[in-house]
Amino acid sequence: KLLRRKGAIASSQSGPAATGIDQWLTRFERYLEEIRGIAPVTRQRYHFFIRRFMGAHFERGEPDWSSLHAQEVADFVCQEARTRTRLGRKSPGVAMRVFLRFLVASGEIPLGLEAAVPIMRQPTHAALPRQIPVEQVEQVLKSCQDEAPKGLRNHAILLLLARLGLRAKEIISLRLEDIDWREGSILVRAGKTHRERRLPLPQEVGQALAAYLGRRRPNSHCRVIFLRLRPPFLPLAGGGAITHIAQRSLQHIGLPVGKWIGAHSFRHTVASAMVCQGASFKDVADVLGHQCLHTTGIYAKLDVPSLAQIALPWPGGAQ
Repeated sequence: KLLRRKGAIASSQSGPAATGIDQWLTRFERYLEEIRGIAPVTRQRYHFFIRRFMGAHFERGEPDWSSLHAQEVADFVCQEARTRTRLGRKSPGVAMRVFLRFLVASGEIPLGLEAAVPIMRQPTHAALPRQIPVEQVEQVLKSCQDEAPKGLRNHAILLLLARLGLRAKEIISLRLEDIDWREGSILVRAGKTHRERRLPLPQEVGQALAAYLGRRRPNSHCRVIFLRLRPPFLPLAGGGAITHIAQRSLQHIGLPVGKWIGAHSFRHTVASAMVCQGASFKDVADVLGHQCLHTTGIYAKLDVPSLAQIALPWPGGAQ
């Protein structure tokens, strides 16, 4: 399969010949994966927008990049952004900007056309992070403490969310060799920010991992820590599996969940608690693996006592 994708051998399956658009999308995919190191989910999102763009502007299936104009780029991005909300409004522009840089690197268009992509303005840190009250986090952790394989596995997963604030995909990627039992630390592999980090392993989390690994993890040659419960005991299917476990656990204690409440909400809770306890933004960023402190700044709004000290009096008296 790898050799066929690289073009070293012919495909064994006969099918319709690839169009010019398909060929360019394949080249773009290789650029994103091999040159930029973009995560699969992000590559898929870029692929969606660029296919829509080329399908709309090159109806015959053979792109002519010399005919591409800045206004066409801007119009497409604005049209796609109008149908989306929140952070999704930025996605078409980001995808198009990356694609135009790819065309520049390929020598198809001159440098500078990527500047035609409009920047979709939106309020910075307008919404509060959707955290879970600490009391309910503790209820969730207590609700899955049993000796069944599913209970021990899910308890360890929830502790990694609730105590270390790991991303769902970081938990999926954990391997047996990532835990240093002697030093009491855990290695979080490079993911979204392309940087790995090593975190202290709290005793509570270590005990939960040891209980799952020692008593209930299925016998498997797979080195990934968290496996499915049924043969052939494959790794969990992506970050969505962690989100599903988190949401089911929250529903179990009667907390309503929706699109914006899930595994990532535990991460917000960890960060907010650290800020309210006096941790610096640098400390929070190091634990969560943020690439820049600007991302961590959203949690400042949850430190209510500190904000109260700098709040200006309400005009006309207290309200």
